[in-house]
Amino acid sequence: MNDIKEIIDEIKSRCDIVSTISQYIEVKQSGANYKGLCPFHGEKTPSFYINTSKQIYKCFGCGEGGDVINFVMKMENLEFMDAVKLLAKRYGIEINTNMDNESRIRMEKIKRFQDIHVEAARFYLANLLTSKNYGYEYLRKRGLDDKIIKKFGLGYSLDSWNALMEHLTSKGHTKEELIECGLINHKLESNKFYDKFRNRVMFPIFDYRGNVIGFGGRVLDDSMPKYLNSPDTLIFNKRQNLYGLNFARKEIKDRTIVLVEGYMDLISIYQYGIKNVVATLGTALTEQQGMLIKRYADTAIISYDSDEAGIKATLRAIEILSKLGISVKILNLKDSKDPDEFIRKYGLNEFKKAMDTSTHQIKYKIDNLKRSFDIHKDEDRVKFAKEASKIIKELKSAVEIDYYTKYLSNQIDISVESIKREVYGKNYNKLNNSYKKFDKNKKEEKIIEKPKTITNGEKVVEENLIKIILEDKKLRDLILLKVDENDFILEESKEILNYIIKNKELDKITIDKIESLNISEEYLKDLKSISLDSMNLDNVKSIDEIIKNVKKNTLHEKMNRLLEEQKTLENNKNINDAKEVDGKIMEIALKIVEIRRMLQRL
Repeated sequence: MNDIKEIIDEIKSRCDIVSTISQYIEVKQSGANYKGLCPFHGEKTPSFYINTSKQIYKCFGCGEGGDVINFVMKMENLEFMDAVKLLAKRYGIEINTNMDNESRIRMEKIKRFQDIHVEAARFYLANLLTSKNYGYEYLRKRGLDDKIIKKFGLGYSLDSWNALMEHLTSKGHTKEELIECGLINHKLESNKFYDKFRNRVMFPIFDYRGNVIGFGGRVLDDSMPKYLNSPDTLIFNKRQNLYGLNFARKEIKDRTIVLVEGYMDLISIYQYGIKNVVATLGTALTEQQGMLIKRYADTAIISYDSDEAGIKATLRAIEILSKLGISVKILNLKDSKDPDEFIRKYGLNEFKKAMDTSTHQIKYKIDNLKRSFDIHKDEDRVKFAKEASKIIKELKSAVEIDYYTKYLSNQIDISVESIKREVYGKNYNKLNNSYKKFDKNKKEEKIIEKPKTITNGEKVVEENLIKIILEDKKLRDLILLKVDENDFILEESKEILNYIIKNKELDKITIDKIESLNISEEYLKDLKSISLDSMNLDNVKSIDEIIKNVKKNTLHEKMNRLLEEQKTLENNKNINDAKEVDGKIMEIALKIVEIRRMLQRL
């Protein structure tokens, strides 16, 4: 490995900061984080804290802080590159030691730029919280509390030409570096240097690993532009990053992500409890950002502003994400202009309902297209039918094509047959004849799978996973990032999982602690009989395989219930409610298609 940034990122990814620091000092868990006696100054009461989510340390006694590389540099008294080599060797990361001088200088500069941005973020945060200012008033008026302000590191750039510049140069950073970081500007004519961000609410931009790489600033007066982002630098490219991904990546369940436009939209709905959310950085969604989403999600729910610009950005995002094979849905904001206003007006439960019932991209595109035509006019209705048929043509699933041709038919009172002819084109007669021939020569049999009962094998897989989560705290933290109660079939498993989540800080949760729950004797007996000695718990792949099997079993169970429901509807259908029942059957068919896709991804 010889790419400088890749080496640094790989080291930070592999070197768990708690594990590394505990090799030098004794640390104890304190909530979600760890604390201990600071190794850099004498103390009797711990003031040295390790933040596990951000992978950084900070001593509130002497002020020392940084990432895992900074810690090793201090403890081992090493230069940056030597600390990198030590950690790389310790964690089995190969580095091309024949790195040329130019690459070495670039690596040093990346590290220095990251340190500058951390220092700038601290300065902005201190400005916001230690003095009365318009920035804090603005954030409070927008409904943000101090906890969420600190979590996202929000700050305030003073209404000053050089406050940040003076602060950072006093820390030993040069003006030339600050210009390269995009934090100050230089006016050549007058040779004047001045802060880029002034009198703005500041939003630190993190990469997906939690490094501060840039800033966004929201104006507090009539200055333009309203939002100002850091320019592209050695460590920041707005086309390749997503705001909030550092927080969202650990909260993504069922590989579903919510995509919003702005900083405030994201922070607002995050504060309400929607945490699998990311935002673009002042630009329309880019292909690079789409690829980043693809790493974490198979389904994206877009919640952009409801104005014309938001609709245009939504259509652009649909195009990019669809090409990447991501299933796209659009959240209905009702009468709200953006997701921030929606969640404040209707609350968390309504937002979750809107997520669950979000509109499929094809329906959204058809509905949006419809706005361009007056379907009361015959000519417009025909044009709309032809254009909408092109949208349906994008689909590969015959079930989905059938569903949306019926949907379009109901919209414009043109027969399903005619729309299908438009969708399939020349292939329609050939397709139709092959169906007729099939019907003529052989009676079609509808094969309806019976709902599967929970077999012993499926039960054992669930119970094994529950036993691992109960007894192994390290694996528990890992597994809880990947599963929730919807991934289990058995009610006992769900009950125990919810108990574990509430008591996840315990080192080991014994069987007697869960006996008071609504758990059957048979289930408890099974748990007691399971031994983890025969399992290779050090092999992450084997744990992932167990998780995958649990998820597969549950998906199969859901699909079989839907098939049974479909069969019941078919059997009880009568002439009077045929149209309504057909609609329900098609909805179920779409859900089955989605489950089959999820199974393929597993």
